[in-house]
Amino acid sequence: MTVPLTIRSGGVTDRGLRRETNEDALIVTDTMCAVADGMGGHEAGEVASALCVSTLGGSDLFSLDDFRDYAIVEPAPGSDVARFRATIDRQLKLDPDVPNEALEAVHRVRSVLWEADQAIQAQCGTRAGTTVTGAWLVEIAGTWLWLVFNVGDSRTYQLVGPPVGEPPTAETGPVGVTQLTVDHSEVQYLVSIGQLTPAQALVHPRRNVITRALGTGQIWEPDVIVVPAVPGQRLLMCSDGLTGELSPAHIARVLHSVPHPKEAADVLVQAALRTGGRDNVTLVVADVLRADDPHANTTSIPRIR
Repeated sequence: MTVPLTIRSGGVTDRGLRRETNEDALIVTDTMCAVADGMGGHEAGEVASALCVSTLGGSDLFSLDDFRDYAIVEPAPGSDVARFRATIDRQLKLDPDVPNEALEAVHRVRSVLWEADQAIQAQCGTRAGTTVTGAWLVEIAGTWLWLVFNVGDSRTYQLVGPPVGEPPTAETGPVGVTQLTVDHSEVQYLVSIGQLTPAQALVHPRRNVITRALGTGQIWEPDVIVVPAVPGQRLLMCSDGLTGELSPAHIARVLHSVPHPKEAADVLVQAALRTGGRDNVTLVVADVLRADDPHANTTSIPRIR
């Protein structure tokens, strides 16, 4: 019998030290967490990110007993979106650890993000857009999984190494983070084809130019990856206001050393502000717990500044 799992999470968003408004937004529910980073100026970015997370938070998909009861919106046969999704489906089917039923869940996540894209365009035209990254904890065919999604350059990381608070050993290896998402950005493309190194990408003048976003009327198709979920796992979802200020090593040290996810989120935001706070900073830290764990169901409401 599968042991039920749940999320304990904490989030925080801060406008930073140099921005007049906060165009970031976040959502935390019992099964799903996400961070959005709006763009467009004149408050349009703020509207786009808010519409994105409100669409995610209001979707029945993440609260239904059976996710297949959610009515999916299918792309037109032969469209670019349909061909793209067929490629992703083939990749998922090649992974022996991913149940075939996970494909149905992936399609539904894309459908919710399509709803967010349409909501932003309806209210803002194509004058605004937003990145988004998030993760949904769901049981599929007796296996607990994270469905991690992203559009743009907001990122999801997984803490690796020893359990939170425990010292590294030969078996666990050192403390670190693994980036689960791939940025949809110009510099990431240049890195992927070998024209830039990751170090060069960090200081490239076009490092903030993204190639996919929701609400712009351009390419928005999300990446969705499937990751096994186990008790003790810790994920981080964040806007680039965090990763632009802190190194992965620094992020990993905080995630490993601070037990409660809300406290870890607060420590990371304060560190980003101390190193410059040049952008809005938003993040969610999410832990996987057994449902009978006494620390379960203690998700924290974010502090907003």
